[in-house]
Amino acid sequence: MAHVPHPPPNGALPYTWVRSFFNARNAAPGAPAKNLMVRVVRDGEERVSVALPARSARWLIEVMPNDVVQKVRAEEIPIDAIMADLQQEAELYPCSIFSLSKSNRQVEVWLE
Repeated sequence: MAHVPHPPPNGALPYTWVRSFFNARNAAPGAPAKNLMVRVVRDGEERVSVALPARSARWLIEVMPNDVVQKVRAEEIPIDAIMADLQQEAELYPCSIFSLSKSNRQVEVWLE
């Protein structure tokens, strides 16, 4: 059964962006992320569940379809700043990159 995130609390933005994600709480010292994970749930059904090599996060915007990039930008998720941060880091550690929650769609992107 697919994990469906809870809706954000009242007044919260419809996405979460963690700028300091390279200091993730659950990352063990010396244990870099192995996978870039992408999950899309639409109408309660998991439609996409993809694992890519963690290094793929450095060019995440290039592997996302153009229409998806435009939707992410339209939601004011700072994807360009996220990409700049990812590209500057020597090592990528497990963390949340961003999530988007709409009434019928949830998108989660993270490193694990």
